[in-house]
Amino acid sequence: MNFFTSKFIAKVSVRNLFLLFLFVFYFNCTAQIAPGIEWRKETFSPRGLDGQLQTQQQSGEEWWYSLKNVLDAAGQHTAYVTSGYTGLVSTAATSVAAEQMYNEGPDSPYNPINSINFNYSTQPAGCVDRDYIGEHRTPVRGNIGLNALNGDMIYCKTKTVGALEEVIQDPQNLDYAYVVGVHQGVRPFKNKINFIPYNRTAASSNDNFSLTRLGVNNYFNNCGHLYVAKIEIVTGTVVWEGLYGYPDYLPSPLNTYECKSYGYDIIKSSNGNLIVTGSAQIINAEFAPEYPIILEIDPTTGNLLKKTILPLNNNNVLPLSNPGSGYSLSGVGRSLVEIGTSGNYAIACAYYFVNTTNEDKNNAFVWCVDQNLNPSNTWQDNPIRLAGNGPFNSNIWEIKYHNALRQLLIPVVSDCIGCSYAGHNSGKGKIYRYNDDGSLSTNGINPSLMGDINAFDLRIGVEETSDGGFVAVSSVRPPTADHSPPTATELGYLQHCPDLEFDVWDTDALVVKFTNTGALLWSKTFDIEANRPRKTPPEDLKRQECMYKITQTQDGGYTICGNSSGNFDDFYMAKLYNECNAQQSYTAGPNYIFDITSNTTWTESQTILGKIIVHPGVTFNVTGPNTIIRFADSRLTGIETNLTVMLGGQLTLTDGAQLAPIDNLVCQNSNWDGVKMATNPSAENTLLLFPNPTNSNFSILYNGTDILEANYSIVDVLGKELKSGVITSNVSQEINTTTFSEGVYVVSLTKNNKTFQKQKLVVLKH
Repeated sequence: MNFFTSKFIAKVSVRNLFLLFLFVFYFNCTAQIAPGIEWRKETFSPRGLDGQLQTQQQSGEEWWYSLKNVLDAAGQHTAYVTSGYTGLVSTAATSVAAEQMYNEGPDSPYNPINSINFNYSTQPAGCVDRDYIGEHRTPVRGNIGLNALNGDMIYCKTKTVGALEEVIQDPQNLDYAYVVGVHQGVRPFKNKINFIPYNRTAASSNDNFSLTRLGVNNYFNNCGHLYVAKIEIVTGTVVWEGLYGYPDYLPSPLNTYECKSYGYDIIKSSNGNLIVTGSAQIINAEFAPEYPIILEIDPTTGNLLKKTILPLNNNNVLPLSNPGSGYSLSGVGRSLVEIGTSGNYAIACAYYFVNTTNEDKNNAFVWCVDQNLNPSNTWQDNPIRLAGNGPFNSNIWEIKYHNALRQLLIPVVSDCIGCSYAGHNSGKGKIYRYNDDGSLSTNGINPSLMGDINAFDLRIGVEETSDGGFVAVSSVRPPTADHSPPTATELGYLQHCPDLEFDVWDTDALVVKFTNTGALLWSKTFDIEANRPRKTPPEDLKRQECMYKITQTQDGGYTICGNSSGNFDDFYMAKLYNECNAQQSYTAGPNYIFDITSNTTWTESQTILGKIIVHPGVTFNVTGPNTIIRFADSRLTGIETNLTVMLGGQLTLTDGAQLAPIDNLVCQNSNWDGVKMATNPSAENTLLLFPNPTNSNFSILYNGTDILEANYSIVDVLGKELKSGVITSNVSQEINTTTFSEGVYVVSLTKNNKTFQKQKLVVLKH
């Protein structure tokens, strides 16, 4: 669209006309600008091991693995519920002494914690996070958190010795949430008397893992068990909790105890039950294979209804590089989703191979299972393998169902290095779309590309969006950032430590938005703090964020969660504004600056992204009864947007023309940075009159976000009111002064009968 009319072109020089044609050609477009950042919050566990309040530097490492919107009975978004873990520290004299805090008593097999796991003597002094100040790491604990809409922490409560990987709100009973993860003990975290039930059913509670019941004086393998709990959201109180695994308790209690299991994802199915996935051993050997496990659980009681494992090796689960003799050592169910309301489930699994090349150690697969949790015959290829042609390595952490498209969204890290758990991880981020029948969608772009991604702990989260598209989050090491090795001064006490993994430092959040056909709309990379310096430990040396999950909020924005590297890792959440400003058709200049360097008149409406600068000796006139120059909201776009009038420049609005923000029917509560005058460059919450002096008309504008509307009045030097009316904040209004005598007048703004702004207006007659 050409916004510049013949009237406008007639008033500019030939040189400026040429420049304007270039400007129109290059910068009038439907700009897909990423939304701005509404808030960023770094938090930590408020209480230490002794239950007392603690400071950030007293805390250990904290990670939020997941977040969900909390809705009330009216369907309104009221908070966020989060899950993850925290590794608090102890000031006990030795690590062995610190371990005793988790002593579950003489009749518990989890007594004491294996001291080898927390022995720092093999490391140079100070090289293990907290040891440099005489504190000792203790086993991590799984946390559930409740967070306000601005990211402030309402509570953070420990539920396990381990981690909580996922949390969901019960869609039928909104007062409750369900969590899944791992618990390394066998008694409740705070109650060391009872035992947590294992694979309980209506017929058997199986709640005793004592040494006596196990029939031994010792045990072979202390290990974690898949943990699920129902929790009251407002208080964080556990309603029921259970440990789960593949072996049954009664045939062999010791085998059950010594077989480790781990939970990664949980959903509530259309049949009303909980479906859980993770991994489990089936025999009690410390390094026995782990299988992807699927469980069905009664949400009211926690009773186990069904369980199954998926195979490690069959015709479809083999390494590409060596299908003849390579085999899978273990597999894990990372995520699951119901395929619509069909009762069939898609299970995202990672398999780890041996006897193969270095480029084919792990692959991402997706299984389809039926309502009995058995592999389904409805897919031609079951499971689906998601790996490139080489390198073959790929990994997967989440799968979602896109209800509008009736497709599976499958984010995969492909062509990856490391590509496992924490460590040196990098690869290509891809979002695949598969139809209900397991076929790859051929509509549009598939897979959708996120580009290079990398992080110490590398995952991709994905979510359907209200406009029919989808959005993904991960982590990236921006190529334009400073990735030079830290200096000895910056390293401080860490300078003599072994491998510090510099190549996964300086990572930022990456959010990418796609259309319903998989086309890229926008991509945004941002740090927890703009231009932050490295700081010697225990402050933030790594400048490292790892991001995991994303959710769309009711206002159209996006909230993400993960961890920062503050104080050796802190909880981190951030929210992006909605996209209404990002999806407008804009006029913008190079670097979002449009210079008015000669007398210029605009007669047609348009929308500006960035700054208009009126230079000295130049008049910028906007005219026409239907001419509205709208400006993008800098908060929502992350780009400063204003109209700056330099000293000696002049801005005039004539014949009813207006300056205004984006229409509220398009972007609710949108605002802009207003007019900046050289004599008052800040001008926020200020009454502006232009031109001033005037001879026939002037425009009034209140550059404010503190009010929506105000009453204005114009009085002469004798106090006689000549005009009055109502103005809207950040919307200009033209006032005719042809009936005014030459002289000085006072323009006032009032709200609730109180005057809060005054400016002198000079009227000249020629």
